[in-house]
Amino acid sequence: MKDRDPVSGEGGASYGFNPMKVGLVAAVMIVVIGVAGFIFAWFFCRIEPPSGYCAVMVRKDGKDIPANEIIATSTEQKGIQLEPLSEGRYFYDPVFWDWKIVPLTQIKEGEVGVMVRQFGPPPPARQFVVRQKEADGKMFRGIIDEPLRPGTYRINPFAYHVEKRPAVKIEPGEVGVVTLRYGKPPAEGNTFLVKESEQGVQETPLRPGTYYVNPYITRVDIVGVQSHKTEFEISFLSRDGFRFPVKGAVEWAVEEARAPEVFVMIGDAEDVVNKVILRSALSMSRVQGSKYSSADVISGTVRKAFQDEFNKHITVESARKGILIKAALISEIEPPQKIAEPIREREIAVQTRTKYEREIERAKSDAKVAEQRKFQDQKVRVVSADTTRKNEIQKATKDKEVVIIGAQRDLDVARKDLETAEKNAMGIIAAGQGDADVISYTKLAEASALRAIVSPFGSGSAYARYLYLIKIAPNIEQILSNTDGPLAEPFKELSKPEPVKGGAK
Repeated sequence: MKDRDPVSGEGGASYGFNPMKVGLVAAVMIVVIGVAGFIFAWFFCRIEPPSGYCAVMVRKDGKDIPANEIIATSTEQKGIQLEPLSEGRYFYDPVFWDWKIVPLTQIKEGEVGVMVRQFGPPPPARQFVVRQKEADGKMFRGIIDEPLRPGTYRINPFAYHVEKRPAVKIEPGEVGVVTLRYGKPPAEGNTFLVKESEQGVQETPLRPGTYYVNPYITRVDIVGVQSHKTEFEISFLSRDGFRFPVKGAVEWAVEEARAPEVFVMIGDAEDVVNKVILRSALSMSRVQGSKYSSADVISGTVRKAFQDEFNKHITVESARKGILIKAALISEIEPPQKIAEPIREREIAVQTRTKYEREIERAKSDAKVAEQRKFQDQKVRVVSADTTRKNEIQKATKDKEVVIIGAQRDLDVARKDLETAEKNAMGIIAAGQGDADVISYTKLAEASALRAIVSPFGSGSAYARYLYLIKIAPNIEQILSNTDGPLAEPFKELSKPEPVKGGAK
């Protein structure tokens, strides 16, 4: 050790308190404790459920749970806790808690989940289904009425058991008959169908679709309501004791609204065929077949009547039980071989005779038709001739009218031309009369003047000779002629004495 200076205090051995060392040690211890605490909390206290999982917590201390219980319904009770932790990060002391990572409950599409509670007091007597929580808050042990639809649920597998069942899928052409297994008793006893929410077969069927129901409460039976075709082979005895095998086919369907009644009273499709279709066909064929003789059956004369009666009987009987008959056909009635050949020959003879009779009737009908056709042709010709005559008359009448109209038009034109000509003639006559009057007046004047000149000569011929002589006298020098020549004629005329006017006195 180093000695310590008494004045300065330095040097020498040191046995006293050193704050720096203490502080450093404390800081290191705190860091170590913090790191250790972080490591402990992170690796031992951390709860981190991954996606799709949850954590079921188990308390190690606390109040004891009631006897016959396996789940702690309160966080103060020790044991498996009811509510699991969802996805996330949690820190719990492992000294007081334990946990288990469990997967979430997945209900796939087309599935339904039924929850069975495994804790809680037992339900009252005759109560087989419990609710999620009763009105008073109690949670009874047993099957929970509300089913789980498709989805993801955080359910404690130690508290609840989830049973997965297929969902009820009703296809087109089908209905669902609902049977309520748990519910209130029916109001009316001794009935096949009950009202809604009453225990038993419900009277209203389910339509096509997907239904998520609790199979412990509701049972759904699929009933096809589409058309079914059933072929059958039966036989009947004729009136005279011969057995005839019969083959046929029936197309039927369950009446949709009465499907629950059919399901309860009859059964499935096979039961419908055996209890309704074949039974009705057999009873009808036996009753109706006994009314006819073997000859009638083989001849085929009663086939249509038998078919109609069969169709009517099976339709009515099936409709009473909720079965719709869409078609019922007897395809073949096979006769016994012992009597088939002679009856067939007889039938052939009858058919041959019927054929000849039909040919005779056809010939008569053809002759009648030919006569009617000839009469009709004659009638057509008469009508055609009458029509032609009427058309000719109409045409002649129209031509006459056209000619008359043309003549009238020409007459009007001629009248107008005549009036014009008359007017023109009157104008010409008037103009000619004026010219004639002028000429007449001129000639009268000239005649008056000439009369005045002739008057002294006594007559016109005398005046004419005077003018003649005046004209030729100056030019005549001598005349060489005899009295018989042509040149003596004028002189003979001039030498004749004038007749005395007034005669002899």
